[in-house]
Amino acid sequence: MQNFMPHKPELLAPAGNAACALAAYDAGADAVYAGLKRFNARERTGNFMPDEMSRVIRYAHKNGRKFYVTLNTLIKESEVPEAAEMLAELDRMHPDAVIVQDLGIVVMLRDYFPRLTIHASTQTGIHNTAGLELAHELGVKRVILERQTSLSELEAIAASKPPVELEVFIHGALCCCISGSCLLSSWLGGWSGNRGKCKQPCRRRYHTDKGNGFYLSVQDLCTMELLPRIAATGVASVKIEGRLRRSDYVEHAVSAYRMLLDATSEEEFKSLLPAARDRMSHTFGRKWSEGFYTAASAKTLVKHDSLGASGQLCGTVVSAKDGLAVIDVTKRIHLGDVLRIQPRSGDEGPAVSVTSLMVNGVRVNRALQGERCTIRMAADTTAAPGSIVYKTGESTSDYSRRVASLPAPRPELPLKLHLDASGVTAELCGRTFQKPLELAPATAHPVTPESLAAAFEGEGSPDFVFSPVQAEVAGGFFLPASVLKSVRRELTAFAEDIPAQERPDPAADSLRKLLADYKQIHSVPERKPGTAAVEAFASPAELESVTERVILPRGVRPPSPGMTVVRELADDPSPHEELLLPFYIPQKSLPDVAAALERFVKKGGKVVRVTSLQHFTLLKNYPGLTVRTGFPLPCCNSFAARELGRLGASSVQAWVELERAELEAFARKSPVPAEQFIFGRPVLLSTRATIQVKGDMQDARGNVFRVSHHGVLTQITADKVMGLPRVRGFAAYLTDLRDARADEPGEALFNFGYELK
Repeated sequence: MQNFMPHKPELLAPAGNAACALAAYDAGADAVYAGLKRFNARERTGNFMPDEMSRVIRYAHKNGRKFYVTLNTLIKESEVPEAAEMLAELDRMHPDAVIVQDLGIVVMLRDYFPRLTIHASTQTGIHNTAGLELAHELGVKRVILERQTSLSELEAIAASKPPVELEVFIHGALCCCISGSCLLSSWLGGWSGNRGKCKQPCRRRYHTDKGNGFYLSVQDLCTMELLPRIAATGVASVKIEGRLRRSDYVEHAVSAYRMLLDATSEEEFKSLLPAARDRMSHTFGRKWSEGFYTAASAKTLVKHDSLGASGQLCGTVVSAKDGLAVIDVTKRIHLGDVLRIQPRSGDEGPAVSVTSLMVNGVRVNRALQGERCTIRMAADTTAAPGSIVYKTGESTSDYSRRVASLPAPRPELPLKLHLDASGVTAELCGRTFQKPLELAPATAHPVTPESLAAAFEGEGSPDFVFSPVQAEVAGGFFLPASVLKSVRRELTAFAEDIPAQERPDPAADSLRKLLADYKQIHSVPERKPGTAAVEAFASPAELESVTERVILPRGVRPPSPGMTVVRELADDPSPHEELLLPFYIPQKSLPDVAAALERFVKKGGKVVRVTSLQHFTLLKNYPGLTVRTGFPLPCCNSFAARELGRLGASSVQAWVELERAELEAFARKSPVPAEQFIFGRPVLLSTRATIQVKGDMQDARGNVFRVSHHGVLTQITADKVMGLPRVRGFAAYLTDLRDARADEPGEALFNFGYELK
């Protein structure tokens, strides 16, 4: 029977460690995504060591599965060499793709490690066809769409036949904020969500003059009922979130969606839904929703009167002391379960693996409803009486032996083969191997280039493997299996005699070239403010002196006549002012923004500020415009700055989260004149979810935040002002007065100058 889903997308699963990867493959995942210890958006989980990742990648490829590596955080200037070394390491591992956020990493992959396929992370915030077109221009093969893209928007985007593959999330926890633009965690302590360190302040309780609640905590995504419609769009991959979760979560989630994707009829699909829901009930998440896929779900996605915690409620803390917690059990707790002890405040609570369990002083394997049990915690773990206990994971299979038995990867030797009437000639490591043969013409099934390459691909010795193998055949010959085996054995012996130092290492060659170019191109001499290392990116007028720029709302005049004025699109800027484009443009609004841009240019407008990569697509028809970048388009390193200059930017704004030392390094090394944000209230969080707050709200620590509505977005800003000293080396400084009060500047300022994690 024909599958009622004509297009079956790849099922992509999370893997916080090797055990999760094996569980995902066992449950039917076509691919997994995972990160190393650094530079990925889930640095709080265990993640992989390089050798372990190499072993799992080899296992995946041997079993016809795929493995994607996440390197999806922003990279500071000081981290460029370390990131380059990591890319070289990945190049040797041969993952099926690298998932990235930072534009500088895109450039390094595209220009220096072309063997690695690039996928644009959801952290890039791409959500319309203009963004997809620009991603293709950058060399990206697949885009993971921003998670607040609705299903109707996905259908319209997919129907446009975009030049890149599409990937979407179908299950798991959701962020409240538009991906890649959240500053809330770093604002409250330097733990940046854009650096993989998010402290999840959106899950906390907030207070207003009308009460309190979890106003930013969204429900989990579950799209089982929507799956046929999502698959019908033709997306390449459907993705389960959860790299912070254990193998039991991965196993249940993957198996549930696998059975639904494999349904052969609508009737079978509907009959499988109860079983899929039952499997999913063991994943212990928040309440399920359809996320941002439907308008009705987006309106009710935030349940502010529900505790901002996840898992299955299973008890309440009675007391905790000396590493022991006493719990009144309301649902079974078993050895091996993972519990989250959630304070009533809604702040993030500790996770505890149940390794010791006692009831009435007796060690047991399980504690049942109505019993009072004692569990052991880490010595530094605290649990206040009255805290709520949630189960977030069940006792799970032990994968340690399977992980330990995974074969180690072997270095690769590229091989070129030529077969003709005289025999086989092989080229490898600059040496030539020849094996004379007397071959008879084939009466049937002659050896082909494909079959010859397949016979050698992956073969070798314990010290190396032949790969990649290129083969050509001149004529139609019969090659007996015994002869082929003999040739392979002799070629392997020939290769074993080649000294290790003569064997090629393309990754090392690429790394050397990258670092040499970095030293030559990016390590420029320190320059005076207002001068550019690459004059082609700026006009002489821009380089005469440091420029002061200010973003103003409609009707407000600049505080100084010498300032360059920036206005939002909705404020209808005059031709002598700078036009600020909106960073979030739903698919249906693209024509409206394009029309407004056209009106600005026809009026004589000359300068445009882009806040998203999608804007470069809209600006292609206006080559005479001066283009500047600004928040929330991130630019953290000189590779990103160089690429923005190639796209047409005459100046770039340094990312607002960078601390002073990194700002100095960026200003010194950027090949494009750089601008520093010095004053204002940057938007900390933007969302399409309905937030039930009007005015201000504050957290338990007294931090006050403003909630305002702008078109389809609700945005959160801080009551405190962000103020930074001017760092040497910048060509311009930006002040944002859109949310200023009459007495500002002048009051105490908040400074982002701490070390950013």
